[in-house]
Amino acid sequence: MKKLLFIITSITLFMFIGCVDDSTVDTESLLIALLDDDDVAGVDGFETDGDDAELNHEFGLETDGVGRIMTDTLAFGEGYRIRYGRHITDRNRTVEFDINGDTAIGLVTYVITGELFVKAFDTTDHTQIDSISFSKEFTSSLVRKVRFVQYENDSNPDGYVWKVNALSPMVGGSGDKVSISSLAVYALSDSLEQGDLIYSFAANGIGDLFIDRDALPTLTAFSPYQVEVTVENAGPELTMDSSDVGEWVFKNYGRSRNMRGRKFLNDKGVVLDAVMNDNTHTGGWRAHGPGAGFNRSGFRSFYETVDLATIFVEDGGYNTVVWSIPYRVARP
Repeated sequence: MKKLLFIITSITLFMFIGCVDDSTVDTESLLIALLDDDDVAGVDGFETDGDDAELNHEFGLETDGVGRIMTDTLAFGEGYRIRYGRHITDRNRTVEFDINGDTAIGLVTYVITGELFVKAFDTTDHTQIDSISFSKEFTSSLVRKVRFVQYENDSNPDGYVWKVNALSPMVGGSGDKVSISSLAVYALSDSLEQGDLIYSFAANGIGDLFIDRDALPTLTAFSPYQVEVTVENAGPELTMDSSDVGEWVFKNYGRSRNMRGRKFLNDKGVVLDAVMNDNTHTGGWRAHGPGAGFNRSGFRSFYETVDLATIFVEDGGYNTVVWSIPYRVARP
């Protein structure tokens, strides 16, 4: 009898563990589906459609026809202009869950592989300069945390539903030469005077900083903003002109490869940038609209610093850092 009781107890315990495992798997599958459906949580919009693009570009997003604050081309003293872009060939996402009662934390990791394309064009006849143009393969890792919470819902048989409650900024990149210390977005008048601080982030603790899903940074459609990103470059730095700036900084933004844009920020002490080569890169950006038929919509921004050797030297490695901050755009 003792032996039979032991067998029955073992089978019962096994069945119980199996039910717990199935329940956990079902919950994780549900949370993954929520993550897939969230319009600000992914990495779509970070690549360029095709091989290369102007440093400043925007398409597929709602605009009101107002001219951009800064020029769309970036020429150099050597008489050439750069176009560059990324083609993502593979993205591998893994999610590790820590489920505790009515709250779950998902650690989301993207490993992105692709090819960087850099093309130089003569500014006089617009022909490509093959000696400067090249492509290189890259791999980047981006990580963020997502918090899921159960909310009461009497219409659901379980009595509750899971929802994305908050997200941390997504951070990562490639290499160890460059880093981002902070970023800030300010209101900007049409006369280019800096206004109120809209939002800001600092490197310290950014990986554990949750942004409430219902309280994302919100921008007013078609309004101008000033963007400042402070970076560090461990060197050795490749410099292209007398400013001795060794990296470029961009604000990439949008929702998909067909709805995206890119804004170049500068550290040359011109236009909105106050001091040359003080590691704070600045630019003006006019917010796009939420899309036809919408009063507000969610989007993704990817603030990126790129070591210049990555762009101008074929065997100069691939050193970048990216902070992705979700945001909303609302009509005035």
